[in-house]
This record gives sequence, C-alpha cells and structure tokens, in this order.
Amino acid sequence: MKKQESSVYEVLREKILSLELKPGQELNINQLAKEMDVSRSPIRDALLRLSLDKLVDVFPQKGTRVAFLDKDIIKQERFLRITLELGVLKVFMKSLDENKRKICATKLQAILLEQHASLLDGNKKAFMQKDDELHYFFYSETKNEWLWKVLDSHTGNDHRIRVLSYNADRIANSVEKEHIELVKAIENGDTELASRVDEEHMQVLSDLLEDMNKNYPEYFSVS
Repeated sequence: MKKQESSVYEVLREKILSLELKPGQELNINQLAKEMDVSRSPIRDALLRLSLDKLVDVFPQKGTRVAFLDKDIIKQERFLRITLELGVLKVFMKSLDENKRKICATKLQAILLEQHASLLDGNKKAFMQKDDELHYFFYSETKNEWLWKVLDSHTGNDHRIRVLSYNADRIANSVEKEHIELVKAIENGDTELASRVDEEHMQVLSDLLEDMNKNYPEYFSVS
C-alpha cells in the first residue's frame, strides 16, 4: 500500500470517527482532493477502504457519503468488543501475582487520575483517549496488542456512537465511576467481580442506543 494512500485513509477515517464528518454527509472527491492536496486516485482508494469498514457508502455513478449510524452494525461491533475484552481480561487477571497486581493497579490509577483531569477540563477527546488507554492496558499486559489493532479497525461505528454519547456529561461521569469500580476489583484480585463490572460497563452503550436514536435521528439509518 502506498504511503500517500494510507495517509489519506487515516485522515479521512479520523474525521469520520470524530464526527467532524457527520453521518449522512455527502463527500465530494474533487473537494477532498483539493483540501488534502492530493490527486483523486488516493481519495477514491481511501473511500473504498472506508466503505469496507462500514463508515462510507459508495453509490456508483451517483456519489459518496459518510455512512449513517446503523444500530445493527453497532450492536455487532459492541458484541465483538465485549466478547474479546472479557477473554483478555481473564487472561490478565490470571497473570497477576500479588506484586504485579499492585504495580498494575497503580498504573491504572494513574490513568484514572488523568481521565478525571480531562473530565474536569471538559476535554471529551482526551477523556475518550484515556478510556481507550485503560482498556488497552489489558491487551498490552497480556501481549495481545495485535488483537487490539484488529478490534480497533473493526469497530469504527462503535467508536462513533461513543463519541456521540460523551456529549452528555452524565455518561462521562458514569464511565468514570465504572472504571473506578473495575480498577478496585483488579486491585483486590477479584476476577469474577472485575469481569462482571467490565461487562456491565461495556453493555451500557448498547442499552443507550434507542435513546441516542431519538436524540440524534438525523445521524441514524432508517430501519
């Protein structure tokens, strides 16, 4: 893959994931090429890749748009995230002796402090980055970084709904509380509780989908 093509793909993907390019927004290849100072070819290639990610809809001879949020796809991506992480978390908990558990708990507490600072600062982007950092910790500690990359590349719609949900302060506050409970369970070496808290924490987003659809109907596909 050419470096330019990869770069264009990454830039457009980030704009879509951050909702800078909104669900349903029309995408003009010529305009994008001009804005990114590239030819049409890498733009077309990037849009085709994004369509495979279910982030872009390409209509031959008609046009291209940012894909609407599809509840069925989001539920499947969330199922993937929950199933994979619970497996990784069990491996993580099993690997902890008393000393390593204290070390990991201390590192996780540091992430929580930084996340709390971003919440106080009203920086939702930084808050979400710390959210990802906390969950990535389980993958990195168990040498499952590749699984995280696979997960990240296949859950773009789940990411978009997370960004949208964090517009509500109450959601961010709930996330922080759930993270605190999770880290406390890890610190106490309680595998069963850690798994239950993490599963309930990640399931919340699925339970909020209908409310999100009502609050942002213009972003969702019509079933």
